[in-house]
Amino acid sequence: MVGYIGAMPMSVPPAFTAYAVCSVILSMELLLLGALTAATRAKHQGFLNPEDRSVSRKDAEFVDGADHPDTARVQRAHRNLLESAPIFFAIGLIAVLIGASPLGVAISCGVFTAARVLHAIVYIRGLQPWRTIFFAIGTVSLVVMMGMSMYTLFTR
Repeated sequence: MVGYIGAMPMSVPPAFTAYAVCSVILSMELLLLGALTAATRAKHQGFLNPEDRSVSRKDAEFVDGADHPDTARVQRAHRNLLESAPIFFAIGLIAVLIGASPLGVAISCGVFTAARVLHAIVYIRGLQPWRTIFFAIGTVSLVVMMGMSMYTLFTR
């Protein structure tokens, strides 16, 4: 596949498209979970910083870290993704750049992304054992990508 930067053609590694699409989806998910945290806090009429009173409802309360349980749950789902997304961004890019199996990289990226999106949904809804299952699937896909990367590095 050939992409263009300005007027200059650029060769794009075959797995890069899958990696790029998954990176965009995960980045959007991070933004959405942040926005959902704020929306859930507003729904339960709370604010974290004293200066936020000026833009909050008049009956909103200063929560000082003691968020409503619904808000705290969304925050935990968000933080959980914040822990694993940087690993995906780094390992996925490494796998693409060193030329690991394009099909393997594409599958690993897709599985990780699907697992993380589903993980956030079931986390927010409080659905076990699904939360643990999707977390494990995402983690295994990262480990597979790490293994493919190491294999590619040391066998070429």
